[in-house]
Amino acid sequence: MNNSAPALNLAGVTKRHRENTLLDNICLQVEAGQIYGLLGPNGAGKSTLMKIIAGLVRPTAGTVTIFGIDASLQTPELRRLVGIVPQDSNLERELTVPEALTVYGRLFGLEKVEEKVEETIARFSLEGMRQKRVGRLSGGMMRRVLIARALLPEPELLLMDEPTVGLDPDVRQEIWQIIQALTVSGKTILLTTHYMEEAARLCAHIALLKAGRLALVATPDEIQRRYGGDVSNEEALETLFIQLAKGGID
Repeated sequence: MNNSAPALNLAGVTKRHRENTLLDNICLQVEAGQIYGLLGPNGAGKSTLMKIIAGLVRPTAGTVTIFGIDASLQTPELRRLVGIVPQDSNLERELTVPEALTVYGRLFGLEKVEEKVEETIARFSLEGMRQKRVGRLSGGMMRRVLIARALLPEPELLLMDEPTVGLDPDVRQEIWQIIQALTVSGKTILLTTHYMEEAARLCAHIALLKAGRLALVATPDEIQRRYGGDVSNEEALETLFIQLAKGGID
């Protein structure tokens, strides 16, 4: 891993499927230690872009580099650099929380898996969930376990797809605290969200996608100054998002 390289660099990333262009020449750079928001209306290309970064889908054109490593190589080192927190749980419902974490750790070939699982359980306050099967967890606890699982291999870049969707406001606040603590510890996070408060509060930079193209890259403060007037960052971002969904931005 090249510590001086950006956490993520996208250069001309394009994805076509038959006659449809899902992503068109996406260029984006994410510096290490940031929370970076990826926003856009449904169908904008966010999920496709996240899958390309995760190595689940190959781009038609362009390159993806993660801490200076060409993502197309999919080396073991690269796979451990990237953690994925999906929007929908793909945990095995019949396993207990420790069992689910252990299975994942073994899939990655981690050494001292049981020890790492115990450390993770303590770190994410999952002690009370030891005997619970995954399928019986609340939405908030499920999200906590998904984040804990993604961090078992100690990735440097975490991809989070709608990390608080459907959660109660108090649980959402808890997840925000976890995300902020991760960046304090040096992790880089790329997240998608439809919650403007979440984006305004967490993200150092925001990239807005529309119809597979990059419409805007800015900080929440820059968006507020350009589109908000006297309103808050959250309100300015919501105004911009609505403009984008309705047809475009100036």
